[in-house]
Amino acid sequence: MRIACFVFISLFALASAAALAKRPVKAKGKGKQKAASSKAGGFGASKGGFGATPKQPTTELFQTGAWRQAVAAKSNELVGSPADARHWIELGSLMVKGREYAEAERIFRAGAAWHPSVETLSAAALTLGGDSGAYWHGESVARSLKAQPPSPEEPLLSFESFEAPPLALATWDQADRAIEWAEDSVAAKHGAVHRSSSPLIDPADCAWAIEATEAFAAANGGWTTARHVQAPTTDVPVSQVPALREWFDDALRTTLFPMLAQRYPHVTGGACNLRVMDAFVVRYDAAAQRSLPVHQDENILSFTIALNDRDEYEGGGVIFDALRPIDAPPGSPFAPTVLNADAGGVVTFPGKLRHGGNAITSGRRYIVPLFIYVDANRSGKKPGYLLSSLGLPEPPNGDGGAALSRYASSVAVG
Repeated sequence: MRIACFVFISLFALASAAALAKRPVKAKGKGKQKAASSKAGGFGASKGGFGATPKQPTTELFQTGAWRQAVAAKSNELVGSPADARHWIELGSLMVKGREYAEAERIFRAGAAWHPSVETLSAAALTLGGDSGAYWHGESVARSLKAQPPSPEEPLLSFESFEAPPLALATWDQADRAIEWAEDSVAAKHGAVHRSSSPLIDPADCAWAIEATEAFAAANGGWTTARHVQAPTTDVPVSQVPALREWFDDALRTTLFPMLAQRYPHVTGGACNLRVMDAFVVRYDAAAQRSLPVHQDENILSFTIALNDRDEYEGGGVIFDALRPIDAPPGSPFAPTVLNADAGGVVTFPGKLRHGGNAITSGRRYIVPLFIYVDANRSGKKPGYLLSSLGLPEPPNGDGGAALSRYASSVAVG
């Protein structure tokens, strides 16, 4: 399930702020899961062809003088009257239009703390940040997304790498947020999709994770099946399983985020900028859910961690519409490609690339998909720069996290 999509966010500035402040956000999908993580993950798996999400030009026209003047004016209005929810909605929407996504998330979260009953603010904050508050992350640092130093010329020794069609990768999509894949020469040279050739996570830990998740599901009403509207999976959110949380956070800090930073240095700008929108254990079963339709994710980077070996099932893997190995002869065609791994191995890729879950024909396959975004602004300014400059007092209604949790748990699912 998801609360809203990036299309919803992009329409904020086109609608009446007063109407938005009063209009409730309707939940979609079916099921019983009501955790905040259910509002963000996969967010958006979209079944449309590449380009189904509205595009913006790759120039800097979105940060014109008129845009800056509008931001200054709306900032002044917010400082003068933070009790007016419309100002929070409009300023956050302007940040989205300027591709200052890290700033927009902070403004929406702060607005939700000031106005916990205004569902539009809570929905917008969760759309941009998902379940990121539940998982480990480092501090963002000031950097420029447009002037990254070249990546060290090192082979990706422990990975097999694949190219994606240049147009599919380079055309900007709202899922890319502040990122321009067209500027990423590293992805062009070393590939945009990677499969590890050896485990990154201890297979014994993977087996324990399966046992812990099955035990949790058995004690808590079973596996959820409708948290994601467009491409629903049989899953359990990692954030909801206490036994997994500490282990998973340690893996993010020591292994998974550093791995992504090495694979995608220009995109990430370092492991400290990475955030988890959603992470969940998925179970494919030949007698139940066997596959996942081809779709796109609404996040910058996606990857899957295999939890059990391929000899425990037949079929499976992530299927991509069109890839080719980076060492393929010049002129080789792009073709449908299935990538899989044994326990502890990973497959990483840009979320906007069309992909699905290849059907298994026997046994059970367990994986952990992760949906990742980069906590950054297109300007390269440190996240929080605008909100901190406004000098607003503390919200009268408590912290934003509590407001978002109350909203997430109150959304009717059905």
